[in-house]
Amino acid sequence: MAQILVMHTFLILCCLLFLTSAIISPCARWNTTGVTVAGGVKGNLSDQLDGPEGIFVYKPLNRLYVADFNNQRIQMFSLNQSSHTGVTVASNVTYPSNVYVDDDGNPEPTVYAALYKSDRVNQWVNGSKEAVQVGGECRSCTGIAIDNEKNVYMSEPTRHRVLKWSRRTNNTTVIAGQTDQPGSTSNQFQRPQGIHIDRIHGTLYVADSDNNRVQKWLKNSQDGVTRAGSSLGVAGNDSASFSDPISVTVDEVTNILYVADFNNRRIQRWLPNATKGETIAQGSGMLFTSKKLIEVFLKEN
Repeated sequence: MAQILVMHTFLILCCLLFLTSAIISPCARWNTTGVTVAGGVKGNLSDQLDGPEGIFVYKPLNRLYVADFNNQRIQMFSLNQSSHTGVTVASNVTYPSNVYVDDDGNPEPTVYAALYKSDRVNQWVNGSKEAVQVGGECRSCTGIAIDNEKNVYMSEPTRHRVLKWSRRTNNTTVIAGQTDQPGSTSNQFQRPQGIHIDRIHGTLYVADSDNNRVQKWLKNSQDGVTRAGSSLGVAGNDSASFSDPISVTVDEVTNILYVADFNNRRIQRWLPNATKGETIAQGSGMLFTSKKLIEVFLKEN
């Protein structure tokens, strides 16, 4: 079975696809009815959320991690249990907009969070309650991803660029976009939000929100190419267009792209070399009710 997990204001939903293979076929059909896996009621109790934003599924332990924005915490939910009760793995986190979890060989994985109002990325190692800042300043930090060399990538939507922190050198550099220069050319972004690193090839995918496109940057490239949406930055609601795409995930085996298309209230799937996408989730079960980061995450069972 495979799932797309999708988040909005107080609920985290999943759309189920029934498959016998662990690899999602390009011909797969999706059940578009959302199922609540965490939250459902606004609040700060262990089974509640308030403005959840980024999510991450940690496959080795079958856990769901949630950036619980207004509660200023990172919550963890076991997907092996029917209960929706979460555990706080990091508290007093100043408005986390996204979360990423990585295996560093310790009993507990390393948790990273993009802190929107604190302009940085923090990490918690091996279950520690003490946070350590990773990299330099990341204003209005939103997207976060990590490659196989443990380098950390961060999107700065207000500065229209993507940063990379090198674990080896401890330096933070601009790897995509032009600092404080929004635009729609191949080397520019306009409010980039969600990002994804293909850990097989090192390719960077960016949800270029105000340009209504997803850009693909090959490793060490100085320019991106439009992988989905309008190369001219035009918004639309047809199958070839987006209107404020804010999250992207890539199946690294099949190279299928999944995009949270905010203003169109849908999740789009783009096959390799496709010129248009397919809506796999939309409607009352996928109603996005506020201008929050909506996260799409691919999970395999």
